[in-house]
Amino acid sequence: MAGLAGIVMIFDIPAYVTTIAVLFLSLGYDLTQPLFVGIVTDLGDDNNLGQTMGFKVFTLFTGFGVGSLIFGELLHFGFGISLAIFGGIELISGLIAIPLFWQEVPSRLRSE
Repeated sequence: MAGLAGIVMIFDIPAYVTTIAVLFLSLGYDLTQPLFVGIVTDLGDDNNLGQTMGFKVFTLFTGFGVGSLIFGELLHFGFGISLAIFGGIELISGLIAIPLFWQEVPSRLRSE
């Protein structure tokens, strides 16, 4: 969803379509971040919950910083190229995540 929103913004579109694309970009984050928290929380046990959540926060905010830095450097090539690279990476990452995480289910649903 976020990748498609980035790619849509490459084109010469009206401002209201850009606003809708940014909304979908934000929705893509809002749908991804809680899943990331759930997966990372499942990595540790109850005794190490603080370390597990620290790892999650470190990873999340490092990604924000590194992603912003890389996107800022890509802007030297132009906004369209930057959005195309961003959208492409998002789409590829999403497609790679499907086979990697398709078995992720809440622990109460997992057959053990």
